[in-house]
This record gives sequence, C-alpha cells and structure tokens, in this order.
Amino acid sequence: MSLKNNAFATRQNYIRGVRDLILHFQRLPENCSVDEIKAFLVHQRDHKNFSSSTINTRVCGLKYYFRFVVHRLDLVVKIPNPRIQKYDTEILNFEEIKILRRCCRDMRQMLILNLLYDTGIRVREVIRLRPSDFDKHHRTITIRNSKGNKTRVVHYGEELRNVLNEYCKTRGSVPVNTLLESYKEKEKPLSMRGVQYIVRQIVKRSGIKKKISPHTFRHTYAVHHLNCGGSIFHLQMLLGHANITTTLHYLKYAKLPDGIILSVLDYLLAKSKIKAKNNASAV
Repeated sequence: MSLKNNAFATRQNYIRGVRDLILHFQRLPENCSVDEIKAFLVHQRDHKNFSSSTINTRVCGLKYYFRFVVHRLDLVVKIPNPRIQKYDTEILNFEEIKILRRCCRDMRQMLILNLLYDTGIRVREVIRLRPSDFDKHHRTITIRNSKGNKTRVVHYGEELRNVLNEYCKTRGSVPVNTLLESYKEKEKPLSMRGVQYIVRQIVKRSGIKKKISPHTFRHTYAVHHLNCGGSIFHLQMLLGHANITTTLHYLKYAKLPDGIILSVLDYLLAKSKIKAKNNASAV
C-alpha cells in the first residue's frame, strides 16, 4: 500500500480492520469462514457502535487483504459492503463563528480557528503547514502532498494575515519545519489530537450546542464561500476535491445570491447590434 502511495490514514484503517478480525477470532482472516467474517462485522456495528462508514472501511481493508495479500478472491466476492448512511452536515452561522473566535485563549488557538475557517483546509493539512508554505505577497498557502498526494494553492484574507503576524510576534521564533508547534515537545508539530482537543475546549467555552469538530469549519467555509458569491468550480479547486459531485453536496446548504434577471435572446441581439456598429465604424 505504501508503494501504491495510499494515504497514511487509509493504510492505518485497513490494517486496523485486519488486526481486529485476527484478535476477535485468534486466527488469520483467511482461516475464517464468510459467515464468521459477517458476524464479526455485525458485532462491530452493534456492540462497538461503529458507523456504517467505519464498517465500510473495515470491509474494504479485509477485501484488500484477501485480494492482494492472500489471493482469496472467493472471500472478496462474498463479503458485502454496507450501505453508507447519509448524515446532515453541521454548518455554523456567522454569529457562531464570531462567538468561537472570542473564546480563543491564545494566539495559537486563534490561528488554528482562523486557518480552518478562512481556508477550509483539512486538519491534517493544518498540522503539516510550514512557514515557507505561505506567500505573504499574494496571500496564498501551498498545501503540499495532501489527500491523493496532490498539491494545491488556497487563498487567505487580511484578517488571517494579521493573526499570523501577531502569532509570530508572540512566539518570537517559529520553527522552520512547522508552523504550529506542539505544547509539550519543542519544534515538533502539533498533533491532530491536539487540534481536536483545542477545538473541543473552544466549543465548550462558547456554550454552542452543535456537534463541532475541526472538519465542521471546512463544511462551513464551503457553504459561506458559495453564500458570498463564490464559484462552485473554484470551490472544488480550493477544497481539493477530485470530483465535482463531492463539492455539489454543499449546494444543499447554500443560499446563493440572486443573479441578474435577463433575456438571453435580448442579450444575443444586443451583442449582434454592437458588433455590427463596430464593423460599420471601422469601414
């Protein structure tokens, strides 16, 4: 999987699924029957309260193992992938964003919140940021080797630039290899769990009852981008979505600004008249 350049999280999740099955039956997966594997997946769903999405990842991990490691295609075909349950996405409003910003206790927390909301980048991308990824003249951030090993460029605003400057002044010297330093280990990047903990504490202080995680700000950014008149195609590039259908999901929550009311026929004839007038002037 490493040679195929599968994402680290994908490798971890696939291995976790195979490991759990081995521990559950105390034998290798290929020595289990299809009925036993199905019973194991049902146990994980019903007794460990795993979501349909998590169970689907477990199934994909087992199928990968059977297909490419032990070459048991008979087991691959007989294990069904569960139907993934659709959940409504939690979206914050402008007032809630303001409240959360006021609940930040230091410049590191403020920077994390602003990065998540103003750029829509993933939490894994946040912790991997380095000072050299920022272009202060064009106000852009280069997100390197992200999901799918892709690199993209996102924009940030004046307020985030001010927060960045203030953060750097407060920190004194920022390590070259990381923008967000760990609280416990100097010059080591902040972990994903660290960012998740910071967001949980900010939400707790805010009193907002919505279920909010770092990824909530990515959803919120996408919807607010559309509400403010941003293009759906530009949003796809900013979020790093390989498929436009993933980005189109946010249209369900957006309230797009009203466009101008026009007659396309009148527009066509008006353009023709202008062109004819210009041609006559040229003669």
